[in-house]
Amino acid sequence: MYLSEYRYWFTIGEYHVESQSQILERRFWDVFPRRCLTFWPYLLKDADGVKEFLERDMPVKVETHMDGWGKFRTKIEWLTAWVKVDWRGKIWCISRDGRMWIFERGRQNDDAAGQLVWKIPDEGNIPEGITLQAPMSGVFRSPISTDVIASFLDEFRGCKWFSAATDITWERRAGMDLFILKLSQGGQKFELYLQRDKYKGQDVGAMIDALFTRLISEGGNHIIDATYEGKVLLRNL
Repeated sequence: MYLSEYRYWFTIGEYHVESQSQILERRFWDVFPRRCLTFWPYLLKDADGVKEFLERDMPVKVETHMDGWGKFRTKIEWLTAWVKVDWRGKIWCISRDGRMWIFERGRQNDDAAGQLVWKIPDEGNIPEGITLQAPMSGVFRSPISTDVIASFLDEFRGCKWFSAATDITWERRAGMDLFILKLSQGGQKFELYLQRDKYKGQDVGAMIDALFTRLISEGGNHIIDATYEGKVLLRNL
């Protein structure tokens, strides 16, 4: 009798799940430890395991709080895609904090990264900080450095030519990061080869902007080669 009364006092009284879809809520209850319903102190330990499982299984962020005696609240949110990456034959999303998962069109927040896709070579000129050893499913820590991508976006996202980019290939050549961009403006096509380290103290973004604006007015398809010290070369595509 004493044990029964003791257990009664530790039965979960209220449990609220805040989620952005019924899919997330159903998945949460699928993996929720049933023993916690009748003895909530178990949840103080089990909540970490549920969080770890869900965040590895789906692109979500999970937080559980105790609102009072026997009262709990779990908040589940989809992660927001920061950039999209074409890597190992698949399209992936990466969040700003460096978590990576397979892109799924129409899934909430996966399209937040827009249409621009970063392409990473599988072998050969692989940038530093990238390892080919990574899971191919679920959510995991990105093997691709987000610092280089963030630095590139901060420097060039405001340029006119950047808004015309459809994909970016990032690789490593001669000890430096090389960015190869495909640009499309109206019916014109461009390829831009860019190595920032060749332009110390120069605003290479503005240099390319001026050239890009001129080429748009002149027409034609072009290769813009910014891989030379202090100068930008132009060739027909």
